[in-house]
Amino acid sequence: MSQNNNSFIPILAVLFLAFLVGQTVSECNVCQSNKVACINSTSFYLCFGDGTPHTDQLYHCLEGFDCTNLTAICTQKSNQRPPSCGDTSQCGQCSAHRNFLFACLSRGIFQMCYGAVSPTGKFGYCPTGMVCDASTDSICVPEVANQTLTCDLNDQLVDTTTASPTSSTSPDPNESTESTPTVPTIPTTTVKPLTPLEVCTQHLETGLYPTDPPDTSCKRYISCYIKNSIVVQAKEYDCPTDSYFEAEMQKCSYMKPATCL
Repeated sequence: MSQNNNSFIPILAVLFLAFLVGQTVSECNVCQSNKVACINSTSFYLCFGDGTPHTDQLYHCLEGFDCTNLTAICTQKSNQRPPSCGDTSQCGQCSAHRNFLFACLSRGIFQMCYGAVSPTGKFGYCPTGMVCDASTDSICVPEVANQTLTCDLNDQLVDTTTASPTSSTSPDPNESTESTPTVPTIPTTTVKPLTPLEVCTQHLETGLYPTDPPDTSCKRYISCYIKNSIVVQAKEYDCPTDSYFEAEMQKCSYMKPATCL
């Protein structure tokens, strides 16, 4: 009998964790049982019991806390208990992309980084049905169900008149700030990095060339093989472990260039 009881313990633990997750996950900007509507992982509107989020004042959880449907509203981050909606920890972070190429400011808005720590320049907008994804070089990828988003934030919460999205933290969880969402206008073009084929077409000589924009860690490079002024091969590679790409020498070296991160 003791053996049977012990075998139930892991099952009960799994069921309990599933219960916690099920109690926390909900839709964004929808009034919950605790009378708040979380709009991302750290910010929320009050509902005052009428089932409608009052958007005249936006409230923020302290750093390290998530917006949930629990009575306390903001609870300490936990792997077993996700926030009610949206992960915004990588919003506006160039470091979310392996080459610091761009930063997702919301689900569909981005800015280029070109190796810098902070994004700058014009805002880019993903086409309808696509979302910003910093795990790829494509910037925007097709939106699918149950997708993990780099920046799970509504586009309307990004202030496109400034260089950064609406702040998601505040020193006081009860402090309110005025929020006037700005609906962005979709431009006709977006900035994208060059493909290996485009890089090789620019050089039209067999050799090893830096990516465009260059990899700030000096690990990635483009290998071009040209024959009769035609690109026969164009591929992107990684230098071996503990080595770095030297553009001037067109090779991987164990001496780290001073310009590399």
